[in-house]
Amino acid sequence: MMYEVNQERILQTFCELTSIDSLSFDERSMADELKKRLTSLGLTVEEDNAGAQLGGNAGNIIAVLKGNSLKPSILFSCHMDTVMPGNNKRAIIDGNKIHTDGSTILGGDDVSGITCILEMLHQIEEKNLKHGDIFIVFTVAEEMGLQGAKHLDVRRIPADFGFVLDDLGNAGEVIATAPGHVKITGKILGKSVHAGVEPENGINAIEILSEAICHMDLGRIDHETTANIGMVKGGIGMNTVCGEIEFIGEVRSINEKKIQNQLAHIRTNFERAAQKYGGQVEFNEELLYSAVDIEKHPDLKKIIEEACTKIDVPLVLKSSGGGSDGSIFNGSGIPTVTLATAFFNPHGTNEYVLADEMIKLSKLVLAIIQNV
Repeated sequence: MMYEVNQERILQTFCELTSIDSLSFDERSMADELKKRLTSLGLTVEEDNAGAQLGGNAGNIIAVLKGNSLKPSILFSCHMDTVMPGNNKRAIIDGNKIHTDGSTILGGDDVSGITCILEMLHQIEEKNLKHGDIFIVFTVAEEMGLQGAKHLDVRRIPADFGFVLDDLGNAGEVIATAPGHVKITGKILGKSVHAGVEPENGINAIEILSEAICHMDLGRIDHETTANIGMVKGGIGMNTVCGEIEFIGEVRSINEKKIQNQLAHIRTNFERAAQKYGGQVEFNEELLYSAVDIEKHPDLKKIIEEACTKIDVPLVLKSSGGGSDGSIFNGSGIPTVTLATAFFNPHGTNEYVLADEMIKLSKLVLAIIQNV
């Protein structure tokens, strides 16, 4: 059958890989194992220097299987790192449910995705399937804020479309929309004086902050946009007019114009308040990742729709409030969606994977390659 997979091998691979310790910034053992497996499957394998840049012991794995047809080139990606408690994991197969003894996470986030990608490569080799160039990227430090993907030179991956396997849920569930995310940092500069001797000569940065925030629209702005000032630090004592405050916030939206409008709104209110009290404000913006919207990429949507139809799995389009490595790839010019990967309760010691859904996902990935 075109989309049949080796179920026994899938379960064996999953159990073997989850037993490998691979905490963020300590992915060396996992990286070495995956490099070995990818090489044995005929891929050209490289490792970048993201680990050195991040203070970890492994870089991103970039592997290429050259195409044997004129089909489009496809990127498949997962992350290698796990959260704590993630050492000494042991998978227990309990019927259709795979879990641990409860003392550690399982690591299905993201080994289930890695397993499905490896099974796809086995099937390509064993059945001599036609395919375009296939790029495999296994990133480091995803759990630490997508750091591996952010340090990846995406110019090395000239893919037409991308699929990141990294979301809780059943096979066929796809993150169709996810927000862009901008981090705000800044300072309010007032004037410190003794609060009991000459308070009238001071400029209170806390007062400026309060004035600014009182006039801001924060929280849920609309169905696509949120904004928050989440951290404030300042002051040196109860007897000193606060002369400086640092603040950190964020804006998220699926709509890029709404992000820019909200940033301008926040910045304007800080500047007005500072001017009113005679202070100054420093305001900085950092794009953490770009928005995802599958409707902007109809060819990508068609690929996943047809693949789900071929293996008789319903396509469920979802929205996410956060980012993934797929957000980084999208922002770098590779139309990418994130696929649910059969794990549930990620980051908890009650995490589990459904074996039948992981098998369906393996078939789905195989169908993507054959129907692109």
